[in-house]
Amino acid sequence: MKGSSFTIHDLPKAERPRERLKQFGPEALSAQELLVLIIGRGVSKKSVMTIAQELVVKFGNIKAISEATI
Repeated sequence: MKGSSFTIHDLPKAERPRERLKQFGPEALSAQELLVLIIGRGVSKKSVMTIAQELVVKFGNIKAISEATI
């Protein structure tokens, strides 16, 4: 899938992070889903889902991301 990025709109509505947060609470969400909600939106040619996944892969968890420096 070169040139495209997985977006929230590719998910069924019930599986989207915001809806899962409302239904199940924050403890039911993955680190990636929580980051998606914090980041909010992607950039040109890179969805918020991809950005969140890259951050989790690079840093390992939300705590490490919060402690990262520029």
